[in-house]
Formats: sequence, structure tokens, C-alpha cells
Amino acid sequence: MSKEWRFTINLAPMGTPRPNHRFVQGGKTITYYPQKYVDYMDNVQHQLRKANALDETFYEVLDSYLGVKAEILFYVQAQKNQKKLNKLTRTTAPDIDNLLKAALDSIFKGLEVKDSCIVMVATAKFEELNNPRTEIVLKPIE
Repeated sequence: MSKEWRFTINLAPMGTPRPNHRFVQGGKTITYYPQKYVDYMDNVQHQLRKANALDETFYEVLDSYLGVKAEILFYVQAQKNQKKLNKLTRTTAPDIDNLLKAALDSIFKGLEVKDSCIVMVATAKFEELNNPRTEIVLKPIE
């Protein structure tokens, strides 16, 4: 049986926002993300370091010759005034593609290995009342 890497980001999932642009003297444009998104990515990195999650297994999985499959479950915080879940799946914002980009960019931020090694993805987005999080499994394709 091949190895797999598992990690839970214990933060409410956040989608990648549109970048902001600022024009500066000389006709140059500076592109940047809102501070809330930068803080999210930094918090994910802190959790990864604290848990020693970027370990030998992580790099072994990413070194798969055929690439990596990512299975990611997003548990998005339900509205604060909601007392119970009306349905399990979440069909409103944030969009699943933006959630995916934020999760992967946060994990791979500052690493020499890039998320381009992920060639297959299975994702789902659910509503959550009490424990918003992102659960990630990376598996080598064999």
C-alpha cells in the first residue's frame, strides 16, 4: 500500500480573493492580495510547522512519478445565526475553485516543490456549524 499525506487546516476555509492593484510612479503596477488572505496563508503555514506536517511522507508523496491526487473536503462555517444545518452541502459562495486555490497556495507557500505536481483533484464543500476546517489527503498516483 502506498503512502498518503493527511492534514487538517483548523481554520474556516477561505477562498482566494481577487488581487488588488496599485499604480505607482513610473507606470508600474503593484499587485497584492488583501491582508486577510495573507494572514490566512501565514496561519496555515504556522499550523503546518507546529504539527511538523511537511515531513518525509509529504515529500515522498509529492515525488510520485505520475503525479499526485488531492482529496480535499471544505467544511465552511454556516451563518452565525443558523441553529441547525438545513442541508449538508454548500451551494453558495465561496466558490470551490477559489477554496482549492487558497488551500494549495497556503500549503505550498515558500516551498521549493510546487503544487503543479497535483494532477488530479476531488473536492467537496459542506456546511459546518461548529468546526469549520479543511481536510486534505495527498496520494501518489500509481
